[in-house]
Amino acid sequence: MDAKQLTILVKAIVSEQQTIIGPMAIDEANKVAGLKVSVDLRDISVSGEAKVVLKSLVGQYQKLFGQASVEACKESIKQILPQIPRQEIPEFLVQ
Repeated sequence: MDAKQLTILVKAIVSEQQTIIGPMAIDEANKVAGLKVSVDLRDISVSGEAKVVLKSLVGQYQKLFGQASVEACKESIKQILPQIPRQEIPEFLVQ
């Protein structure tokens, strides 16, 4: 997965979480190692392995709101997934 695809996935996940928990979604995303997200979602910086960052991001939301957050994350990226090689996405996001 290239950097643009990863940024699109992160933006979709954080944006969906924003609709659920508001500005706290940005705060939680910025707690993830290797991820920096601006308040307006225009600037997203990812360092490190894509799968690890995605798994950590979803895990951060899951800590707060459980499986419902995971399902919201999966739903938010459903239309993007066909464009990305399956092996590059954490398994639990493609089930």
